[in-house]
Amino acid sequence: MRIQEKTLAILFVLSLAVNVFLLAAIPVLDYGPSPPAAGPGEVAADQVAVTARLSPEGEAGTGTASMQAPVVLRRIEPGRSGPFLYEEATEEGAMVTISVEVVPGKGRVLVQTTPLMGIVFQETANRAVALAVNHSRADITTSDIIFSIMGPDEVSEIDGPSAGALMAVLLISVLEGLPLDGNVTVTGSIDENGGIGPVGGVLEKAEAAAASGKTLLVLPEGNDRMVEYRAEGGPVGWPMPGWQRPVIVDAKEFIEENFGIQVKYAGSIEDLLADICASDDSPAAPLERRS
Repeated sequence: MRIQEKTLAILFVLSLAVNVFLLAAIPVLDYGPSPPAAGPGEVAADQVAVTARLSPEGEAGTGTASMQAPVVLRRIEPGRSGPFLYEEATEEGAMVTISVEVVPGKGRVLVQTTPLMGIVFQETANRAVALAVNHSRADITTSDIIFSIMGPDEVSEIDGPSAGALMAVLLISVLEGLPLDGNVTVTGSIDENGGIGPVGGVLEKAEAAAASGKTLLVLPEGNDRMVEYRAEGGPVGWPMPGWQRPVIVDAKEFIEENFGIQVKYAGSIEDLLADICASDDSPAAPLERRS
């Protein structure tokens, strides 16, 4: 037993000596003082170099852009006719502000939830991002794209594809640093190939755009014709009132004559960019680009 105890004691002393030798032989690396922890709403010190540096070629930077766009508001109002209750639907044009923001993230496409965004709007946002990224050859895998809409207070839900063309152009303006003309507004859907498709409520949208002070409304090529109902009188001496005769007219001529706003047609993203990008003498729409 005594021999075993002596052996264990000798092994313990040798182990302790080896540990001391190793500690003395290995240099201690000095990393300097640790950075302070990030407070609420702040970026950690070791992240600043990543988010604040200039983006390499092909990599998306950060920034925001926004423009006003015409929409059609549908109102349902209850009514009464004697003992009967009914609902009457009315439509009128209004202007909303559509914004896009590119921020550091994980390649997500996000839309705000106030007002509520319908499924079609969300699908349109994804399509607009895909087209804009393909046009700009930008890498957004480390960025998030955020779309938002500000409109009249009574608007509780927005849906439909008619803002697709503008959403794509807004994102292109951020990715490529293109200024936009604040006098111009756009309505039009967008397909997978970048074609701009027709939309409804053109007259209501034209009236709202003109009332807001816009000087140019860009419409899809598919909205170049519209039906105007013209009053026709009955035969002489006919006791019944006249009737409304449908006549197909050029939408551009009709809108310019009746609402006093210039109209152009666009069939593709390239057409739209040519009309909506700001010239030297036109006021630029809000655009902030941070690399």
